[in-house]
Amino acid sequence: MRSLGIEKLYEIYTGRAEDSFEVGKLLFEENGWQLYWTLDEMSWDDSLLLIRKSAVTRLLDQSDYLAEIRRRRKLLAQKGLADPFKLEDKISLIKSVERFMDLLPGQVVYFGLEGEDYQQWGYIDKIFDGQVNFAAYPSGKYRLFAGEVAVSQLRRLAAFSGEWLLDNPKFKKDFPSESASEYLREVHLKEDPASFAVGRLLCADDDFSLYLTVDEIGRDDSLLLVKKKAVDRVIDQSEYLQDVSRCRRQLKERGLEDPFEVQGKAAEIKQMQDFWQLVAGQVVSFVMKDEEEAEYGILKSKEGDALSFEQYPSGKYETFAGQINLAEVDRLEAFGGELTLENNNC
Repeated sequence: MRSLGIEKLYEIYTGRAEDSFEVGKLLFEENGWQLYWTLDEMSWDDSLLLIRKSAVTRLLDQSDYLAEIRRRRKLLAQKGLADPFKLEDKISLIKSVERFMDLLPGQVVYFGLEGEDYQQWGYIDKIFDGQVNFAAYPSGKYRLFAGEVAVSQLRRLAAFSGEWLLDNPKFKKDFPSESASEYLREVHLKEDPASFAVGRLLCADDDFSLYLTVDEIGRDDSLLLVKKKAVDRVIDQSEYLQDVSRCRRQLKERGLEDPFEVQGKAAEIKQMQDFWQLVAGQVVSFVMKDEEEAEYGILKSKEGDALSFEQYPSGKYETFAGQINLAEVDRLEAFGGELTLENNNC
């Protein structure tokens, strides 16, 4: 084994798609394997990724995206938010591939096999005699693999993400299934009814509804303004909502449910005008009618239905300057982690 430190960040390409990559720090190499400590797009600690060196097609250590991730990392570290699920504690225990594998039984993981492009989730029951045994368990979020695979078949395996820790069945025994709490709803849009936002309705007018959304593990995410005519359906009871609510209760026990203090913003909003006053001068994202990609910009002012934007420097997005009509907007998002970190460019 050759220790390589954790200072340098890489974009890790594995050949699945030219523009698809993960960001991580290389912890060590051993017998054809590499172990990375990965970060997500927010620069939160994400997972430990074990991958065959042969599966890595290229590594980049300099890019505008990496510079933005480093900037975000510094901001999160200043707020004590960089490592919410204590991934570093696991890293301190791992000095070899064997030791990493020893920690996997009892964990939900995300893995891919040699010769296969797709990946899947599973709950590892045990690893014995070169075989990984995946046990079935109920999940409100994933279709899970059950059965055995040989360690020699693995191309990559990621573990210890906060999302997967909360999906672990041992936590589900402590938090039995119950009705979705906090009035969470699935908001499905006509443009893609299969995907949806999850949130709590704050207020509405004749044309728009405003939600305080949560992310896939139940953390407060953003304030989301959605045009009513763009909504396909709203669901208030589902297995997914139960699962997110269960995760949210766990986050509350750890004080992790509102890392960017969006609840304080939401508490100031009693009617739609409060939202517009609050969001003036902030970086927002918005999606126009019949468009798929979001635009980013600083909302300078709202006069009637005219929204005026100015550009700002961003390491991730092309930003917009000009004026649009609110009637042409399907949704607009403000605050939350992503936009708060973007706003720090201003």
